[in-house]
Amino acid sequence: MAKYTLSSYDPVYAICEEVRIPEDVVRAQAIRWMEINWCKPGEQAKLNDVFVKAHSRDFKNVEELLIFIRYNMYKDNREIQQLADQDAVCKELSKRLVEELPADLVENAVYDANYRLEEMCMRQGMSVEQFAQQRGMTYEQILEDVKERTIQSIKEDTALAAYAAHRAYVLEAEDFYEVIPGESIQDKAYKRQQIEREGRLAQMEEYALKTKALKEIMENAMIKRRATDTEWLRYGDTSADVLNANKQFPDAFVNF
Repeated sequence: MAKYTLSSYDPVYAICEEVRIPEDVVRAQAIRWMEINWCKPGEQAKLNDVFVKAHSRDFKNVEELLIFIRYNMYKDNREIQQLADQDAVCKELSKRLVEELPADLVENAVYDANYRLEEMCMRQGMSVEQFAQQRGMTYEQILEDVKERTIQSIKEDTALAAYAAHRAYVLEAEDFYEVIPGESIQDKAYKRQQIEREGRLAQMEEYALKTKALKEIMENAMIKRRATDTEWLRYGDTSADVLNANKQFPDAFVNF
């Protein structure tokens, strides 16, 4: 089994851009919110100042309502922001890989990814060419995109494994519970026993190690939301503020 190392195990510095919600989605949510909270049966919500003033004491105009809707949508957007942050940090970490990926590993992974793409297209009743056209791409471009994404995924996965190996983690029960879905500790423990009986514990251990590595890497990661920001924020120390874009950049909720 290949052994991978990183050029550095110091905290990762990454530009993690704020995840923006499209304005048309915000406006659609505002209309839906008005329909639920203001409209009488059969009444149609209208996104204009007259309608807002006639139905609310809290909002003077549409812009005030949209600020409220944006705030709550971004507040509920923490998980999406967190995943985007992890992607950015892992991408930077993967640049530290010392060893090259074996050609056969890449070739097999790309083959599998193309096969999954074909299966997905078939289930939707279309060809890969039609799928590419829907996205404004050529057949060759969609395959190149799949290849690039696959290689990047392998690099990030390998970098996490290299970090975990360097840290020489000892897995605790809680580390397994972190990666096993379930309603309770008892449920997770039962599922782990099933996994062990089925001979799949080695794969689960590998996944748990990488998850533990990711958690530590994110805790210590230093991030900026914009390249022009003057300060780096340690993700673990300021996780609440880091994830709440509305608190970091209140101006974003007025001028879109």
